[in-house]
Amino acid sequence: MKVYMVDDDVDLVMALTAALEAKGYEVASQYDEREVDDKIREFNPDVIILDVMLPEDDMAGFKIARSIRHHDNIKEKPVIMLSGVNTEGNLPGRITNRDIDDVYLPITRFLDKPVDPGKLIETIEELTA
Repeated sequence: MKVYMVDDDVDLVMALTAALEAKGYEVASQYDEREVDDKIREFNPDVIILDVMLPEDDMAGFKIARSIRHHDNIKEKPVIMLSGVNTEGNLPGRITNRDIDDVYLPITRFLDKPVDPGKLIETIEELTA
């Protein structure tokens, strides 16, 4: 199982990568949105994990999720969005799984940060079963 992660929190990426690799997952990651579509398509993951906010764009995760849905080889892949916006109060309101839709937030599942690695693995297994 291959997982591609886009998140600017290096410590989180390292921790989640260690947990995923311990379960036998192959993980690739990046910390910004540069050339993200090309890198994801090249890696061809089974699951994509996105952060909402990246250093250059507070809404990068939303934009990446929308862009992914336009590429044939990855558009059907499950996308898990992780974010601390609900706990940090960076955006007005809260983001929940009820906000998922095909246009504005075309993801498969939303999880709050800090995310428990076991919960993330459980979600990945559920979405790829």
